[in-house]
Amino acid sequence: MSSTPVRWYFHAVRRIFAVGVAAATLFGFASVPAWSATGTDQVIDYHGYQIQVPASWPVYNLATDPTRCVLFNEHAVYLGTPGADQRCPVHEFGRTEAVLVQPEQTSLPPGALTLASDTASLPGALPASATNSHTVQFAAPGPGVTVTATYGADDTQIRSILAGARMTAKSPATNAPATSAPAAARPSAGSGGSTAPQVSLRQGQGLGIDPCTVPSVATMTDWLASPYRVIGTYLGGVNWACGYGNFDRAWASEVAAEGWQYIPIWVGPQAPCTTIKNATLIDPADAAAQGSAEAASAVATAQSFGYGRGTPIYFDMEGYSRSNTSCGQAVTTFLGGWTEGLHAAGYLSGVYSSASSGIADLAALYANPDYQRPDDVWVARWSGDPVLTDPDIPSGDWPNAVSHQYYGGHDETWGGSTVNVDSDVVDSAVAGYPVPSNTGGVAMFDEPSAVSVAPGNTGTAQLVINGGQHDSFVSWRADAPAGVSVTPGSGHLFVPANGQASVPVQVSASASLPAGRYDVPITAYAGFQQLTETFLLVSSGSAVPGAVVLYAADPQSMTIAAADGQRLALPPSGVTGNFETAWNDASGNSDVVIAVGAAASDALFYNACGWTNPAGTGAGSTPFGYPVAPLRSGHAGTFEGAVGTSTATTTLLADQFAQYALAGTIPNDGGQPVGPATPTDTCLGSANIPVQ
Repeated sequence: MSSTPVRWYFHAVRRIFAVGVAAATLFGFASVPAWSATGTDQVIDYHGYQIQVPASWPVYNLATDPTRCVLFNEHAVYLGTPGADQRCPVHEFGRTEAVLVQPEQTSLPPGALTLASDTASLPGALPASATNSHTVQFAAPGPGVTVTATYGADDTQIRSILAGARMTAKSPATNAPATSAPAAARPSAGSGGSTAPQVSLRQGQGLGIDPCTVPSVATMTDWLASPYRVIGTYLGGVNWACGYGNFDRAWASEVAAEGWQYIPIWVGPQAPCTTIKNATLIDPADAAAQGSAEAASAVATAQSFGYGRGTPIYFDMEGYSRSNTSCGQAVTTFLGGWTEGLHAAGYLSGVYSSASSGIADLAALYANPDYQRPDDVWVARWSGDPVLTDPDIPSGDWPNAVSHQYYGGHDETWGGSTVNVDSDVVDSAVAGYPVPSNTGGVAMFDEPSAVSVAPGNTGTAQLVINGGQHDSFVSWRADAPAGVSVTPGSGHLFVPANGQASVPVQVSASASLPAGRYDVPITAYAGFQQLTETFLLVSSGSAVPGAVVLYAADPQSMTIAAADGQRLALPPSGVTGNFETAWNDASGNSDVVIAVGAAASDALFYNACGWTNPAGTGAGSTPFGYPVAPLRSGHAGTFEGAVGTSTATTTLLADQFAQYALAGTIPNDGGQPVGPATPTDTCLGSANIPVQ
């Protein structure tokens, strides 16, 4: 990408001139296939990519209008990256000539191409991938743009526009000598590559929504405040008027991890008698083959977005007049081919349609053994009543395989975010990640449980989630107090059964943050269920006062105690290896003494070695109690024993006891600590261990 600022902002130049040979030659159109133009044209130059389009086409700057919906059913040129939350109306269908030019994307849509670095034009016939969708997408590394262009019944005009494109400025990334590879020769890898498992078949139940293009991940998170947990996701199709926008494999993975489930939708050819403007229609003479071909295209696209075998894909067949019986017959023949094609590929067949047209025609064929009926139906009847029965579906047809779109396009706001949606009640096959009835032992940890950060500086902590009985998809969020930041502040993790997943986070303290300790709650969700909170304790300052003394009586335990003292920013008196000092601290009522390791615990409980102590007590007993629950300050005559069966367990116990004593919160899933080992009358360690 260019580092020159002017290349990054909207730069569109319109030149009005008569269409003729001279103008065509001037702008490189002399060898371009002709298309019928009756008026004047305009030249659009964006990011070093220049095209000629009719002067009547509006040009939208998405940088200054981020809520503008990119629609391909009307002539237009869109410049810039589509906004994360486009305000798209729900019911938009059909395709016509339109162009979207945006800065080059790091991840291209499925089926997209890449031009050679020395060209911006796409000469000749459009690639085969454009045939079914009437959409061509490609990257032009020369000027550094990604182009999406659509067309209606005839591709002549859009071919002319793309073939006549010029590169008026070159991206520095492509200043190396041009390769000899032909233009449009290299297919994109698409937006796959995610290591997360594919979404798979689920039985959807409850309330759902379907927008024209999916909202951002942030908006989907906001909408967890809503009663909806199912969302329609358009995979594509020749009559889908919107664009992918936020939708890619990463979006599907992240949003599924929050517990959302999907109704995958494909908008292919419509009924021959449809009234939809700019729609591609079913050919009655070839309806079955068309349906099968659409299924193949839908499956390939579904796989690129991570929708695995066995998931449903719903064909969106908009309403039509049943009075035209030949039209209805073409529709059912087409949908039979659709179902047959999906089944052959290992996917379930779904159909969305109006109750009074497509659904009624399918219901009439339900009992016909020679007809390939869909597995699930999605009924459009805007009754406002979220029920799963419909007058046009006889009782007993499609058991547990009917959803109902009961309320048409309207704005709804949840969690402060507004989206234009239809509303649905769902009891049919959907796609998603498992939503367990319980978390199956999934637990969140943070290692270390504390981090010391000087004001104006940054430290590192590791958030760890331990798996339960089943594979789990966990989302998490850190709620840092003012003056403390955690980056990233939220995320999503796939946690394998009985495994572990982790993510490093950067913890920063502002330069003006007063010395002290700051508790950062970290909340996680598995499916719809919240895991118990954990806490990351951030200490700002090199030595922050605290009512904790870590006592170790052997070198290995001192290593643990010293590291814990550093993470907690304890003052020098907060870590000791001296038995007499630990005795005095345990006798008082201001500090909580934590005996780290078996040698220290045995010494404070039994004085098994007979070490010198302030009370002159002999070997075999001490006056100190040994509670198993964590203590805070003000408990004279007691100590905590952080004694585990391994170094890791001992460290975990020391972290838990120290954090509770200092902040009143317990890290590592927020539960009671695992039971420490009981002290024994065994002489271990030394009476004085140097602090490391």
